Formats: sequence, C-alpha cells, structure tokens
Amino acid sequence: MAADMSYRLGWIDESIKKRTFDILDQAKLPVTPPKGMTVEKFKNIMAVDKKVADGLLRLILLKGPLGGCVFTGEYDRKALDETLRAFCDN
Repeated sequence: MAADMSYRLGWIDESIKKRTFDILDQAKLPVTPPKGMTVEKFKNIMAVDKKVADGLLRLILLKGPLGGCVFTGEYDRKALDETLRAFCDN
C-alpha cells in the first residue's frame, strides 16, 4: 500500500510501484489486506499506530529510486483515502 500511495503522490513512477509489488509477490508476502478490511477499520487501527505523534499519523513511503524512503507526516490525505479505498472492501 505504501508503494501505491507513493505512486499516487507522484514520488515514484509506475515501474517502481510494479517492481515493489513483484518483489513482495515473489517473496510470497501479502500485497492485499485481509478479507473484510474496510477503510474505517484501517483508519481506526492507524489511529493507534506507534507512528502517531501529537495526533499526526506518520507514514513510511517510497520516494525516488527503489530503496529510497521517507518517514513523514506531510502527505496529501486524499492520496491516503484513495489508497485505502483501492485496497479495502468498502
């Protein structure tokens, strides 16, 4: 989901997004949330995540070439909502 959101933010190009998914898939790591996960459930879980500080959710997102990442609370909230909707059962 971080790769998808990073792509939506324009921080990585589509080839890096695809390569990230391919690497995770080849390693047999999950690339989709569990069945029944909704946007509301995700937001409730993220609200108590250890990366929340002073009420701000910080995310680890990809930026630049494969392997580059940032830990940030500065991102477009609309991109987060779009990513959650794309991956979750509504």
